[in-house]
Amino acid sequence: MESLGKYLKELREEKGLSHHDVFVDIRIREDILEKLEQNKLSAIGNYGFVKAVVYNYARFLDADLDAVMAEFNLMMPPSIKKEFVPRKIIKPDKIMLSTNFFWSLAIIIIVIILGSFLLNAYLKGWLKSPEFFSRDRPAKEKVVQEEPEKEPEEIRQRMLELNEIKAAAETNIETNNKRAADSDNADYLGNILGDSPINISID
Repeated sequence: MESLGKYLKELREEKGLSHHDVFVDIRIREDILEKLEQNKLSAIGNYGFVKAVVYNYARFLDADLDAVMAEFNLMMPPSIKKEFVPRKIIKPDKIMLSTNFFWSLAIIIIVIILGSFLLNAYLKGWLKSPEFFSRDRPAKEKVVQEEPEKEPEEIRQRMLELNEIKAAAETNIETNNKRAADSDNADYLGNILGDSPINISID
């Protein structure tokens, strides 16, 4: 085999395929096929990728796979492939915080929020300070007794007149009763028993 690229190109042309036809069938880009047929293997990519492209292209063209891969190993020996060295992921040291710390932090935040709300409410006049916080004690409320409504002078005078009339009427009744008792001196017993010989007429 004179050249791997030339060999693959001749097989493709014998089958009457273009680079685009190969791309449609096995999805190898046209620019990669051109570099492969020009033996520019290192320009295609890393070792593993180039090996896979050569193998799939040769199998698609019904080439001698053993001869193709042997020629590939001569052109791009495995010793030149870069060994994959995994990067060490440096994890930052985690700071372990206790549960009590989180609870304390949550309580502090709640207290700050509640205090801000109460202060805002107090400044806006929604809340009033308790009596024991105020310097001056409030004066005792004076108990104001409601004075009875004064009756109009005319009604009061009328009531006095009625009381005087009532008192005078009671006095007249008592006087009349006393006079009736004094004048009632009839001899009811003499009327019943008749004339007595002892009775002497004064006339």
